[in-house]
Amino acid sequence: MTDALVLGGGLAGSASAILLAGAGKSVTLIERESGPHHKICGEFLSIQGRDHLEALGIDPVALGGTPIDMVELCSGARLVRSRLPFTALGLSRYRLDEVLLESADRSGVDVRRGIRVTSMDGHRVSTSAGGHEAGAILLATGKHRIRGDRTEADGGPDPFAGFKMHFRLPPSAHRAIAGTIRLILFDGGYAGLQPVEDGTANLCLVIRKDRLGELGGSWDAVMAMLRTLPHCGDLLRDAEPLMERPATIANLAYGIAPRPAMAEGLYPLGDRACMTASLTGDGMALALRSGFVAASCVAQGETVRDYHRRHAREVHGQVRRAMALQHIQETRLLRQAGIGLLAAFPGLLHHLAQATRLRRWS
Repeated sequence: MTDALVLGGGLAGSASAILLAGAGKSVTLIERESGPHHKICGEFLSIQGRDHLEALGIDPVALGGTPIDMVELCSGARLVRSRLPFTALGLSRYRLDEVLLESADRSGVDVRRGIRVTSMDGHRVSTSAGGHEAGAILLATGKHRIRGDRTEADGGPDPFAGFKMHFRLPPSAHRAIAGTIRLILFDGGYAGLQPVEDGTANLCLVIRKDRLGELGGSWDAVMAMLRTLPHCGDLLRDAEPLMERPATIANLAYGIAPRPAMAEGLYPLGDRACMTASLTGDGMALALRSGFVAASCVAQGETVRDYHRRHAREVHGQVRRAMALQHIQETRLLRQAGIGLLAAFPGLLHHLAQATRLRRWS
């Protein structure tokens, strides 16, 4: 029996484990992957995400995080550019998640890797390596379904699918996006292209299932479509893929996750609690924030109800605003009108970037 059992070693899981160990709790963390691996993520670390990592004793700049202080929004032939109201970082989950797990281990967390969680029953968790019991279970498994877990969200009748690939860009393309995140809007989805560490560029996109089917249903078909788009195709034409295959995910359920009746002591974190529109680039910060809120609640002996209430205060405003922007982008007429407005008043893009941040953690 341990004080806290964390299921999942991503941003939310590792952050909560580190904080609980620092509060004197006994913590076991179970991660299904045995080594570094790529995850679907825009890898855009906003200012609140940076703050959370620094509070955990991690310097993302020292890890090679690439400064990003400009945003470009593209739709058709139009491109709108603005300075961000903060300096973000491009930093891969491949590197960041490993550093967080190493930090958890140094903090006294019992980190167990290469173990698959098979089922949950109250405070009892079964895994491929045996059973565990804990006073609090922090569920941070992302989209991995666990038997007995009733927190799974549904992406609806036409859900989004996600793709992510790292590229080595030609020198001219690399210079074009230096210090910049370029957001490319298209019918049925959008993509983000930005630098991360070591001269690498991350392309991450979401696309509606029906639109993906229209294109042929494959990564190659999606790439062929992107190469036809202005302000995108010229950057990707001679790009060298750095991953054997893209990371993929299906049935993305944006918004606040449903809260079915669940056992006291089960805290859903990260994507199990909410998933903000990727367009705003605050997903990493939201995942970390859920870990901070859950750790605070568990350390202070608060209930799951208290956790949901505190988490809602922290994230609901950001998620509502982000989802409103995503709905606008999905309607061609509204998207064109919005781009026209931003082209006429580029400063609005700066304010939108500020308005879709989490508030500072205190």
